[in-house]
Order: sequence, then structure tokens, then C-alpha cells
Amino acid sequence: MWVRDYMTPNPIVLYKEETISRAASLMVEYRIDGLPVVDRAHKLIGLITKSHVFRATKNHLPEETPVEQLMQTRLVTLYEDQQIYEGWDEELDAGRLPVIDRVGTLIGILTRTDILRAFEHQTRRTISQLDAILQSTYHGIVAVDLSGRVLSINQAAERLLGFRQKDVVRKSLAELVSDQTLLSLLLSLEKKEMMRLNYGGRRLLINHTPIVTDEGRKIGMASVMQDITELEGISAELTAVQKLNRELDTIIESSHDGIVVTDQRGVIRHFNQAFSRMTGVLAEDAIGMQEEELERRGIISQTVSSMVVEQRRRVSVIQNLANGSVLLTTGTPIFDDQSGEISQVVMNCRDLSQLNQVQAELAEAKQLSERYHSELEVLRAQQMEIEGIVAESEEMRNIIQMCIRIAQVDTSILILGESGVGKGVLAKLIHQRSTRERGPFISINCGAIPGNLLESELFGYAPGAFTGAQQKGKPGLIELADGGTLFLDEIGDLSLDLQVKLLTVLQEKSVIRIGDVKERMVDFRLVAATNVNLLEKVRAGRFREDLYYRINVVPIEIPPLRRRPDDLFPMIHYFLSKFNEKHRLDKRMSYEALEVMQAYPWPGNVRELENIIERLIVTTIGPIIEVKQLPKAMLDVPGHVSRIKDSGMRDTKEEVRKRPATRDEEREELLRLYEQYRSTRKVAQVLGVHQSTIARRLKKYGIIQKNDAH
Repeated sequence: MWVRDYMTPNPIVLYKEETISRAASLMVEYRIDGLPVVDRAHKLIGLITKSHVFRATKNHLPEETPVEQLMQTRLVTLYEDQQIYEGWDEELDAGRLPVIDRVGTLIGILTRTDILRAFEHQTRRTISQLDAILQSTYHGIVAVDLSGRVLSINQAAERLLGFRQKDVVRKSLAELVSDQTLLSLLLSLEKKEMMRLNYGGRRLLINHTPIVTDEGRKIGMASVMQDITELEGISAELTAVQKLNRELDTIIESSHDGIVVTDQRGVIRHFNQAFSRMTGVLAEDAIGMQEEELERRGIISQTVSSMVVEQRRRVSVIQNLANGSVLLTTGTPIFDDQSGEISQVVMNCRDLSQLNQVQAELAEAKQLSERYHSELEVLRAQQMEIEGIVAESEEMRNIIQMCIRIAQVDTSILILGESGVGKGVLAKLIHQRSTRERGPFISINCGAIPGNLLESELFGYAPGAFTGAQQKGKPGLIELADGGTLFLDEIGDLSLDLQVKLLTVLQEKSVIRIGDVKERMVDFRLVAATNVNLLEKVRAGRFREDLYYRINVVPIEIPPLRRRPDDLFPMIHYFLSKFNEKHRLDKRMSYEALEVMQAYPWPGNVRELENIIERLIVTTIGPIIEVKQLPKAMLDVPGHVSRIKDSGMRDTKEEVRKRPATRDEEREELLRLYEQYRSTRKVAQVLGVHQSTIARRLKKYGIIQKNDAH
């Protein structure tokens, strides 16, 4: 049911400057309880209802009060190409829904009356279709109410029971059916399945089931009858044959050896999947083919069935196949009891080379198993390392997955988080995974540009708009983002006047350059980010509430690095690899240094971590980055001193002197420590990391099973 088929087109409207008196007059005149409010371009901007007018009267507002002061602006709207139920499931209380086109122009109204009319049409059509299906079905169907009166009967039931539909509807079955067994079954209030009985010389199979409403209330019973007189006769004759065929097929198909059956002329009548696997010949190609044809094609080296027919005894031969396999084939004759002639030849084929092949494949599989496991782990890690995003923690994985999902929905997104957590990287990921990926990605930091320059950067300017302006004018970043994504970082630093202009752009989908009067239509997706609490700024009057709710459609909060310790070591690995490759070096980090970095709170988050890693790589002389090379601020953090001495272990710094350079080295180091202590907690103490990190790494490398962490 499309909205366009049932909506009221060209509805009566009000302009925002018209009065509540005018609104009341129109509602009384046309007997309606609500009016859409539009601007001069006929774009929907609000809705005013009787309740608004009543409240205005109650509050003694002047009749000349413009409707824009009372109208409802947060609206639920529909498009004409939507299904009705897409917009009305939870909005039926609204009474009416405006219908707009894709640019926001009002084109109709959908009311409760329209909905009822649509569902009435749909109900009538459904009833007609159901009745046609009921009457055309081959099985007889009879429906009765709880008192036994006939509600419905189809043509097939008329033929089986000898009734006419016009004579039985609303009559009691007790008046129509004399057979007490059938009557008792049709009037039963209990469910009956697969009931067989004789009636009128016919054998009937009846399924009797309750008719239940959506609320679970039983309102009657329905019986479905099938005439199985002929079917039972045929079934009895075929039962023995079917049973025998099933047994033979099961035996033949379950055999690991190939089995081929031919007639006395060598025509293949049957063979199992094992023979098909051995030769590569499909059943549909071989059935009906002469066995000699397989020999002529070079698939087998000789024909066995002809040798059996000629010698009239069991024959065993060695057959060489085209694929290099060797078969031991034994052909056995089956003689006809009456004529004594051979009627069939059954050949059993055993693959002598299969055992050696299986053994070789098993050895190869064992050799490749560990490599495949490692490659799968690499691929799994690569899925979470998108454009510099490293996510080992469950929280960050969930955030990335959510970003990928909502990227397909063209709505505004607000990314929240401290400075340096990677809000810009996440915004670029959303753009790359959206339908606008081929469009531009325009990024601007609202806090890094003075307010007087930011306006011209965002909105552009016309020729001669101000002193120093380019003679040809300049398009703003909003225009340049047309068809793509506009990323406004630190949007909380926008001045109030720029907030007003940005809100207008978001609402009108158009931009006006500074010093110009021409509107330019723009289509972009807004992704905003901030490191401040915008809601507090709204309460303090330093950020517009309407803009806040406009950009905060889908909020995404990135936790700081100190709250996701599971991501720290993977990020260190990532940045070590990145900057080693960039500067053509091969620096690694000692476990003692990693322990100090784990205790550090990282106030600058990922950006601080990235800068420190690059600084350490380019400034450290030796191949190993030790604790003494770390920044002084990091060393001053309490609790960074290695806990190895306090653990009671006999391990020395020599045991954990450096971070493994590769995954294989890391696996060998973890395996050695786990075999020594047999406890993930003790290994974590030795390495100075969290126990969950060690447990996850051991599971990743297959050292322990999923439920063995302790």
C-alpha cells in the first residue's frame, strides 16, 4: 500500500506568518483537526493542531498571534513512495502525517481515514484471494463454529460429502451428516491429525485443527479432507518395492568401494558416488552408456562386464584410470532364475592408490595447519587495522563495527572524545564506508582558525565581499563538500553567529556566500567532533540547543587510551612497524619499557603515543629502546617500576630483555614462559602486563584452549 495511492493531495496549508484565528477558521470550515505550515517555497516547516489553538485560547493569546509561535516543528513525515506501514506503526496517535517529496516540499496529508480506507481495500482484496485459493484447492475444507454450524465449505468438500454450499452454510452439521464417526470427528473441539475413515465408499484422510484468533481465543474448527482411495491402493503395491530400493541404494551408496551395475549388454544402469569420485564421471553422463565407451575415452583401461559375460563367472582385473589411480575391479554375474542367462553384472572397484594419497594429504594438512592458523590471525587483525585504526579491545571493536553499519545511513554523526583519540581517523572511516565514498572528504578544525576567517572558509565569499578578497570570489568548504562528507572537528568552538548560519545550511540544504544573495544547493553528510561537553555548553548558553540536536543524531564516544589498555600494545606494535618502515630502521622495545608505558596515563591519547614512538625510533641509538630512553614525564609516573622482583619469581631481566620482533618470536617466548609457570597470571606478572592480555595471546597462538585461561 503506497502512500501516494491513499494520501490527500494538495492539502490546505498555512504560512508561518498567518494567525491562529485563521488556523481556527480553516479547521472549522473544513472540519479538520490539523494544518501543515509551509514557507513560501511550499516546504514543510511545522504542523498546528486543534490542541495548539485550544491552548492558545486558554492562555489568552491574541488572535493575531502567528502560528509559527505555536506550531510543532519536530515532525514525522512520509514520502509518497513509502509503504503506509513504514511511517504509521508508532505514529497513529498523531492523527495525520505530512507527505513530502525528496526536497522537503509538501505534497499531501495522510490521515487516519486514509489509513482505514487503505486497510479496508487490502482486507477485501485479501479475503477475495483467500476465497479463490480455498475454492481452487484439491483438498476438501470444512469450517464450523463452536456450536457446530458450518462457516465455510469449498467445492472439493462438496464433492466428497455430497453437499451443496448454498444448502449448508450456517446450518448445523448434525442436520447434514448421518455418519456418526465422521460427524463426531468434524464436531470435535480437539485437534486430530491424520485420521483415516471410510465415507460414501471413499477412503478419507482428515486433519482437524482449531481456528484460533490472534489473541489465542478458539472460535471454531477446520477440517481438511483428502481422498486417498487410489493412493492407498498404489501405496500398498509400491511399499515392498520402495523398501527394497531404499535398502539397495543405501548399501550401494554407503560403500567406500566403487560399485557399477550393467546389464548383459554392458550398458551402465547404476553406479555409486564412490565410483564417480574415482573416475570423475558424473551419474547423469554415464547412465545408459556402454562400459566400452569409458574404455574408448581412456577413462578406464579395459572392459570388465564383457569379460564376465563371455566367461560366465566372476572376474578380477587391475584397471588403470586416466587420472593415474589404480583399481582392483571384480565383476560378478547375476543369473536370471528362469532363463539361466546373465541379466546383470555387478562390479566392485577398490582404489589401491587411495590409501597412500590420503596419508600424503594428511601429512600435508598437518604441515599447513599451523601456517593457516597464523595467516587467519593476521587477516583477523588486518580487519581491525583500517586506515591506522588498531582495535584489540572489545569496546573499540564494537565502535568500529557500529561506524561501519551507520556509515551506510546518510545521517549526521557526532564523535565525542578527548583530544588525540582519533576522531578524525574515525570520521574518514565513516566516509570511506558510506555511499559518498567517491565524493570529497572535507575536514576543518573549527578551533584552529580565528572566527573572522572561519566564516569565509566555511561559507566562501563573493567577488569584492571584503578588503583582500579574491576578485573571482571563493567557494567555501561547505560547497566543496557537495556530494561528500564535511568533517567539522572541535565544533564546540564555533561562535554563536556561525552556529546559526550552519544550522540554516543544514535545514535548507543551501549556502549563501559572504557578500552574495544567491543560494547554492549543497548535499553533504555532516560528521562533527568535539572534546568538550556540548550539553553543558548548551545549558550555559554558549551552544545552540537546536544545532546540538541537529548534529547529535548518532553520537559515538571514543574512550581515551587509558581506559582501553588492551589496545596499547597492538598500537605500539603498529607504530613501531610504521615508523621503522618510514625511517628504514629496525628498532624494538624492551619489556621493561613496555611496562613503564603501560603504567603511563597517556593524557594525549593515541596522538601522544604516535609522536613518542616516532621520537624514540629516530633518537635511540641502539636496536632496543630501553627504559632510560623514555620521556621523563613517563618515568615520573608512580608504579612504573618493574614488578618482576616483587612477584617472587626467579626470572631475571635477561629472560624478558626485549620485545619479540615477529609473531613467531612472540609465540615462542610466550610458549616458553607458559610451559615454565603453567599459569597465565604468573606469565602476566613476569611480563608486567594484564592477565587478560596474556590469555588472549595464548589463545590466539593456539597454546591454550578457549576455556583453559587461569
